[in-house]
Formats: sequence, C-alpha cells, structure tokens
Amino acid sequence: MEAFSKYNVALLGDDRHVVESVIQTIQSWGLEAKGFTHSESTVQCIVRNKFDIVLLDIFISRVCCLPMIAQVAGDAKIMVMTEPADKNEAIRALKHGAFDLLEKPLRNELLRHSVFRALTVLEKERELKKLADDLKYSRSKLLDQQQRLESLNAQLLETNKALAVFVQNMQREREEIEKRAALKLRSIILPVVAKLKNSEALQEFESQFDMLTLQVEDLTSGFAVDSNVAMVLSSAEMRVASLIRNGATTEKIAAHLHISENTVRTHRKNIRRKLKIGTQYSLRNFLNSRIGQVR
Repeated sequence: MEAFSKYNVALLGDDRHVVESVIQTIQSWGLEAKGFTHSESTVQCIVRNKFDIVLLDIFISRVCCLPMIAQVAGDAKIMVMTEPADKNEAIRALKHGAFDLLEKPLRNELLRHSVFRALTVLEKERELKKLADDLKYSRSKLLDQQQRLESLNAQLLETNKALAVFVQNMQREREEIEKRAALKLRSIILPVVAKLKNSEALQEFESQFDMLTLQVEDLTSGFAVDSNVAMVLSSAEMRVASLIRNGATTEKIAAHLHISENTVRTHRKNIRRKLKIGTQYSLRNFLNSRIGQVR
C-alpha cells in the first residue's frame, strides 16, 4: 500500500454522507482522498488538482454525469458508480472511457480491489510513457550527434582536400626552389671552373676540370652519375652518354654539341667499348641503370 501513498483519489457524488464515508474508507488504505458534491466548480477543481483516480456517480441530482468523464479524465482513471438497474448507462460510461464500473451500494472489498487495480495500471502506463519519452529524447540526442558527426566529417573532408592542395603547392614550391638553386649553382660554378681550366698554370688539371664540369652539369640538370662510369669515360663521352640516356638521337646529339654525326657515332662505339656493352644490348637502357635520377 505504501507504494501508492503518493496517489490521490477524488469522489464526486450526490449524497454528502455517502461521499464522506467512502472518503474515510479510502484514506484508511493510505491514499489521499477528497470528496465533492455537485457544484459548478467541481470539475475545474478536479482538473486543477490532477487527481489520479476519480470516482464519479453516474447521476447527480438526476443529471447524467457521463459528459464529465471527458472533462476530468486526462490520464486519470475514471470509475463510474451506478445503480444495479443502470446497465445501459454503464455501457455508455465504458464507451465514454470509464476504467471500471461499481454498483451501489459500494462494497469496501470490491472498491479496494478496483482502486488498487486502477492504480497499478496507471503506474505501468506512466512508466511506459516515461520510457517512451526517454526513448524519444535519446533518439533526438542520437540524431543530433549524427548530424554533428556528419558535419565534422564534411569539415574533415574539406580539411583533407585543403591539405592535399597545400602539399601539392609545397611540392611544386620545393621543386621550383631546387630548380632555382640548381640554376644558381650552375651559373656560379661553371664560369669559375671554365676560367680555371683556361689558366695556363692549371693545364695539368684539365681532365679534372672537365670531370667537375660534367658533374656540375649532371647535378644541376637533375641527374647523378655513377662514379665508375665517370672514371672510365672522357668528359666528351659523358656528355654524349647523358644525351643518349635522355633519348636523343645521333642527329640531335650532334646538333646539341656542335659536332659531326660521325664523331657522335665514334663516341657511341667508345662508350660501348669502355663500358663493355655488347651490341645486343640497348646502350640507353644500360646508361639509365648507371646514371640515375636524383631523388
């Protein structure tokens, strides 16, 4: 009984003495209860106080009170008290939404059973409603989280795109810096090497100057030369080898180096001989494997 002590009951009847007696009985069960006789303010009072159970006499002053059911119901349980002969009115009461019917005179044990059954149903309904409300709230929060995640995902995709563009720009900028640095290195070192090479006092180092010139040209053009190849070939042969590696034909090599095509063919033969490359092998493929691109 203590579990239902927080619930309250209203009784609306025509006989004040009966109302008071029933109220005392209900209060003895540990429930809050209040009685009303017919008045204009009764319905408003019941609605305002939000009673959990309303016991309603079907006739008060010979006036049918069934229309009151819809006014006072809410989520309360309405129990209609009828005379034994009012079967039709009892059916109408159930159609109007009454929870239970009680025949007068009321029997305490039957009334007690009906009241606590109504309270049990009411409590279960309210628990289910709370669970439904909690579920609705959780679903709303979940949808909000999903929307935030989708928004964050979209922002992440945009950030990734921006980073990809940034990396590409950085790569292009790095390549541009390397290119400018190589050109600067070439423009500074090669003239100095050429000047030293033309010095009569340094004639004995001519081959070393040629090798240095070739190495600078290869480095600044983006390629690195195998040291073994550099030691075997002359500077002129290295220039020809570099052009062969890049796919230049004999005619183009001759035009680029301002030499005859026969001289280019001679350099080709000497390169094969010095590097011990048979005629069955591609000279260009071999040079590609020995003169690798700088990473």
